Amino acid sequence: MELGEVIQTKKPAFTVIGKEGQGPADDAPQWVSELWKAVYQDLDQLDEFVNKQSSEADLWGVMSDDKYWLEPWQDQGRYLAGIELPSSVQPPEGWQRWELPAMEYLVVKTDAPNLDSMTQKMLEEILPREELHLVGAIQEHYLPDFTAGEVELYFPVNLL
Repeated sequence: MELGEVIQTKKPAFTVIGKEGQGPADDAPQWVSELWKAVYQDLDQLDEFVNKQSSEADLWGVMSDDKYWLEPWQDQGRYLAGIELPSSVQPPEGWQRWELPAMEYLVVKTDAPNLDSMTQKMLEEILPREELHLVGAIQEHYLPDFTAGEVELYFPVNLL
């Protein structure tokens, strides 16, 4: 995908194992970055579960409201910084497991300088134009070939 490109896709149910945190939505950059530091510090604990033949590691920043599972953040949010792994994997001590249902998404690739404006564009222009509505929180997807700051934003528009 190119920066700014929007696609519609379906993703089957999947599991993310990572480091979970919770905090005020307004202070998310501070507490979420600490979760990613913890993931990278302890990533070797997941080595036995990662497919060594694949260069693809699907890293996810999965979000949920603190009161309503997988709903967009209100005042407080929950965040799981982690890696997509088979559903059979049980998390090591200190790691959490979130299972996401099968959903249809609008996906856009963006980068750190354009993150806020692209999110607003998706919410205010693209979703309404397509006559779609969010059915859950936006999720972040990171791939190894991304340059620093690049991310795919997954806007859930339909539960499958």
